[in-house]
Amino acid sequence: MELTRTGEMFHLSSTEARLLAVLYIENRSLTLDQMAKLIGKSKTAVNIAIRNLSHLELVDRVWVKGSRKDYYTNVEPLYKKLMTLQVKQWHTQTNRQFEAMEQLKQTIHNDDPDSKHIQEKLSSSLQFHREAAALLQKITAISSS
Repeated sequence: MELTRTGEMFHLSSTEARLLAVLYIENRSLTLDQMAKLIGKSKTAVNIAIRNLSHLELVDRVWVKGSRKDYYTNVEPLYKKLMTLQVKQWHTQTNRQFEAMEQLKQTIHNDDPDSKHIQEKLSSSLQFHREAAALLQKITAISSS
């Protein structure tokens, strides 16, 4: 249950988090049928969740000799991958906010009596976002190596 909460902390659905927890604990490749049975969800729900996890590169499809079914396993090291994913999301959001504030800054007219106060606030916020983006870029570089 605690592993599921950890997955949800990284903005995974409860089904996705439960699947990651099951794959982590089982420490072996599982089919969609096996995973559906273990977490008490439909095969369709598991298939959708596994596709999402695969897109996020948190699970891998593996080949099992003698079987025509698809088997899945979690990537290693899982927590490093989750943290890298989270940092990339923060970095993307920080850049979006920075761009939005830059656009807002262009729309402020200097003849407005409140413009100096607004410009100061925006400048302070832009500086924070520059520093945050630089820090997140460094963390991303470290976690990708």
